[in-house]
Amino acid sequence: MATESNTGKTKSRRKTKRIYHTVVLLAIGCFFSIIATLVQPFNSTSLWLSDQLFTSESPSPNIVVIGIDNDTLEVYGKWSEWSRDLHAQAIDNLSEAGAMVIGFDVLFLDTSSDDQVLSSAIETSGNVVLAAAGADPQPIIKPLTIYGDLLLPIDPLLQASDNIGHVNLHPDHDGKIRRVSLMVRDSSGNVYPSFSLALLHTLFSEEVPEECSVKDHKLHLLDRDIPVDSACRLRINYGIDFAGFDYISYGDIISGSFDHSLVKNKLVLIGMTATGELDAWAVPTTSGKIPGVFIHATAADTILREQYLTEASKIITLLILLLLVGIIAFALPYLKLRWGTLLLSALFIVYLASIFISFDMGYILNMLYPLSLMLVLFIANVVCLVVIGQSDKRFVSDLFGRYVSPQVAREILNLADNGQLNLGGETRKVTVLFADIRHFTQMSEQMPPDSIVSMLNEHLSIIIDKVLQNGGMVNKFAGDNIMAVWNTPELQEDHARLAVKAAVEAQQALMALPQSDPSLPRVQFGIGINTGNAIAGNVGSAGRVEYTVIGDSVNLASRICSITTGDEIWIGPETYRHAQEHLEVQELEAQTFKGKAEPVKVYRVIAFH
Repeated sequence: MATESNTGKTKSRRKTKRIYHTVVLLAIGCFFSIIATLVQPFNSTSLWLSDQLFTSESPSPNIVVIGIDNDTLEVYGKWSEWSRDLHAQAIDNLSEAGAMVIGFDVLFLDTSSDDQVLSSAIETSGNVVLAAAGADPQPIIKPLTIYGDLLLPIDPLLQASDNIGHVNLHPDHDGKIRRVSLMVRDSSGNVYPSFSLALLHTLFSEEVPEECSVKDHKLHLLDRDIPVDSACRLRINYGIDFAGFDYISYGDIISGSFDHSLVKNKLVLIGMTATGELDAWAVPTTSGKIPGVFIHATAADTILREQYLTEASKIITLLILLLLVGIIAFALPYLKLRWGTLLLSALFIVYLASIFISFDMGYILNMLYPLSLMLVLFIANVVCLVVIGQSDKRFVSDLFGRYVSPQVAREILNLADNGQLNLGGETRKVTVLFADIRHFTQMSEQMPPDSIVSMLNEHLSIIIDKVLQNGGMVNKFAGDNIMAVWNTPELQEDHARLAVKAAVEAQQALMALPQSDPSLPRVQFGIGINTGNAIAGNVGSAGRVEYTVIGDSVNLASRICSITTGDEIWIGPETYRHAQEHLEVQELEAQTFKGKAEPVKVYRVIAFH
């Protein structure tokens, strides 16, 4: 029954530890998940990690970029001093070459004497898209970005153009352009498409809608369901090589010295690419800045080829985090560190593979937070195991202390930690105390077993307490007999005095016990003490070891105890010699003991001071 009880307690303790372990991992994991989802710390790092997923491929061959580059400015002079006849000539040349759409990523906000010529060229072409720019952005960005003012082309050009698109680009907080607002609104409620979207509407000869209707985070335009965020922004797919766009210098377009086949039936974007111009931006896939015209071209390419990217929402990210927390928190407490590490490694690899697969399918899973969560929970698990290990060590030490002296428990654990838990010992001068009950056999015949055990526990506890209070080591029990030792395993200079003091205090407490509880039987202990050399150490076999002391001095202490009168303390000559200045004794008649050739002087302790 006792074994079953102990087994039950062990299982209960193990179960409790696992519950605490699980609760700790759940608490840390849930806290991490909530902070990661709501606060989004290190978001720049998260974005950077996602940027590394892009691979380079060729863009749509139907998009051509025409750059107002250094060569063009060198030929035609400073941009602000250009005659608009040059733009009219460029439009005529592109129309003659068969360009399907001509988009100007430049602003025509001021009037000039050549506006009529440019307006006529735009109207004649019938496929020109001009740029507008929003000013004074308002704080409310849902469902659309709102600008207090929209800078439009001058009226003759505006009326002649086929479409108008805004060219505003707003970088993320790390300074990189990842999104473009497909629709914006001015303060009057008018809706304007992005420059790239206006180009595609002209390409497909469709009217730009006057309202933005987002359903299930998708904008239905051009017979496509374009995924957008809550602010109607498209995540640009930068998985292309910008050098893959067909490129022509604007100077060649103006002069007409270009290959017409390069623009025939193509979507053409004209923008500033000269060095040092302000319209240059940081993007995820390049170390330097690139002209804005390439960003608009890439946004158009994303829609045209339907290579969309959809970012996992906060809810999806939170659910992924909580799923990982649940798996890890309910698995690791039941696994050893090695297997727990393998599980986390497997989860890490599986999730990393899921990121790449999902990205190839156009879905961006958060990379930073789930992978960081696994690392955090791994560290938390290791800390829990260390804490549990320390708790187990204390538990074993305390448990040892119930069966052996705390000093012995510490000594055994220290020897085990140092790999020195071997058979053997050392010679040391010790003081040994034996105590047993007088007439115990007669008492046992008159009392039921449970009363005997209760009585022994009551009285032996008093002796044990006094032994421990005086630095002694309770070495063993044998029925009604108890053995205690001083000066091992820890050194004590006044071990003889401490042993006698413990015996005197124990006898006084034992004799006072019936006065406090008259129901207890009158029990008399005889206590014998002796000092001398003994072997102290691990004794037994390879399979069963006991820390104890053995030797002639130990045997003599036991024999002195066997002849001691009840309620008295008798000590050997060496004990008296070491502690005599603290004692009042009565020298008894020398006693003859088995194994001793000569009689041994024995002293009865009268008082201790």
